[in-house]
Amino acid sequence: MKTVCRYFAAGCAAAVMGIFFSDICGDFFNGMDYGSACVLGMGMFLCVVIITCTGIIVSRLEQNGVPSDKKES
Repeated sequence: MKTVCRYFAAGCAAAVMGIFFSDICGDFFNGMDYGSACVLGMGMFLCVVIITCTGIIVSRLEQNGVPSDKKES
């Protein structure tokens, strides 16, 4: 249960960071209308989260003895 709560808290923190990042992009891309710039910011944040999570999963798999590519000698 402790692990589930930890992952839930991390997910909530990531969601709040995404909201702030989206708002910052809405102000930064001032040539666009605010809604489109916020959607662009959400997309950029989602790309970063997906890349980070994929890297974490691959590194955990390699630590547990599952190599990412099998080299045959």
